[in-house]
Amino acid sequence: MNCAEQCGDETGRLLGADSAQDVIDRAQGALMAAHGCTAQVAAGILTGVARSSGTQLRAVAETVLAVAESHSQSPPEAIRAAITCALRNVLP
Repeated sequence: MNCAEQCGDETGRLLGADSAQDVIDRAQGALMAAHGCTAQVAAGILTGVARSSGTQLRAVAETVLAVAESHSQSPPEAIRAAITCALRNVLP
């Protein structure tokens, strides 16, 4: 593999990481707006849901965004239950 190929591979990997972080950040914002929680609480909910449901953080974030953008669908049961539980633990 030459230098250009290596740089292209690295750029692609970094862009993937950036877009994953963007998705996570947007999902965090959606939780904050919908539930009036802080950024720290929203981040904790996302990571906690990922851990407890055995789902990748990006997939949880994508699910949260999909539900936020289209109220006609609901998240998979494991993710929905984990979010509900997390919200009960942190919100008054």
